[in-house]
This record gives sequence, structure tokens and C-alpha cells, in this order.
Amino acid sequence: MKKKPALYDPQYFHERDHLDLHIAESVKLLMRKHRLKSVLDVGCGTGRLVRFLNLSGFRAQGCDNQTAALKLARKINPPKNIVRASASRLPFIKSTFDLITSISVIEHLTPYQSQQFISASWRILKPRGYIFLITPNFVSPLRLILGKRWFGYSDPSHIQFFTPSSLANLLKLNGFGSVTCRLPTAYNVPFDWYLPVFFRKLPMPLKNLLNYLMISSPLSTWRDSFWILGQK
Repeated sequence: MKKKPALYDPQYFHERDHLDLHIAESVKLLMRKHRLKSVLDVGCGTGRLVRFLNLSGFRAQGCDNQTAALKLARKINPPKNIVRASASRLPFIKSTFDLITSISVIEHLTPYQSQQFISASWRILKPRGYIFLITPNFVSPLRLILGKRWFGYSDPSHIQFFTPSSLANLLKLNGFGSVTCRLPTAYNVPFDWYLPVFFRKLPMPLKNLLNYLMISSPLSTWRDSFWILGQK
């Protein structure tokens, strides 16, 4: 019998060894807006967001439980900034960080692990600290249109999906308030990030209208992925 390939082998992380500048700039502006200084990136992968935030003047650490990811992350970050830890078992003392980020991670966790992760995040955040998550959007119209070809299904390590409502409820059940899925305009992230790729080729007037709707209206919760912000 042929051995099943590992889900998180070195190739998995080499293919994802890049920094999404739209996300990185969003986090940087979020931290500046709320005067946050320390951040933990949970499921940091190859550590590029950790490096970006440290170079931007913040105190950033990352954690991951995959050897291949840790090896790459420690090549571009001081080893002390990259910790081996799973999202569901965060080995940090109470009230350590101003912000926890976790980009495209929670969909890799079981419901029980997700509960542990959110609970642990609340514990290690400072009073009034924030949690910032990005995950595939299970109510995206593209999921219904594309079916099995939807991007969220393309990664076999995705074992759980959320809607903005279901993830907001999980955060609230664990003590988080001020939960929002909409993008404050002060963050000034390029609008195109919120449109599916094939919409970006539309004429500019129509694209601008769709951009506005995807950010400032209830349609903001219909994007292919969504981010969510909660405060302790």
C-alpha cells in the first residue's frame, strides 16, 4: 500500500513562503491605530509576517507546530522569536500580548481545537487586547458557484469552515466583544484585495462600485475569505 503523503511536508510551506502585503499592511495599520506594541502570530508558517512586523517597529513573535515551517521561519527571524507550539496549546503566560493574529489557520483545526485556541488567546491577551483572524468564508457565493472547485476545498488540510456569524459567535462565547467583520476605511487597504480575481478585470466604474459594496455594506461578509476582529 502506498504511503499517504504528509499534509504539511516541506513542499507545502515552500509553496506558501511569501508575504501578502495587503494583510501585512492591514495588521501594521491596526496596531498603529490602536497603539499596540506586542503581537503573536499563531500558525506563523514561514515567519514572514513576524519578520515584517518586527522590521516595522513592533515586538512580534510567532508560533507553529510544524518542523518544516519552523525551519524556514528561523532562517529569517531570531530563533527566540519563533516558538514551537500548536494553536490549541499556547505556552505563554497570562496577559502577554496586545494582539494575536492567525492567518488562514483556524480552518485547519477541529471544533475542539478551535475552542481551545480562542480560549487560550483570550488568556494570553492583555486587557483590551485584540484577536485578528482570516479564514475562508463558507457563505461566499463562489462556493456555491464553483462547488468542489472552490478554493477552500483545494487544501485537504482544511477540515472546518466558518461563516462570519459562526466565528463571531465563537469569539463572543469566549469573552470577546466589539466583534466586527467589516474593514474600517482608516486601514486604507487596496480595495482589489476584497474582490474575487476574475472581478478585478471589470471596467473601473463597475469595479469601484463592487469594491465599495464588498467593504462598506452587508456584502462585506460575502467575500471568498473574511477577516474578523475581536477585543478582550
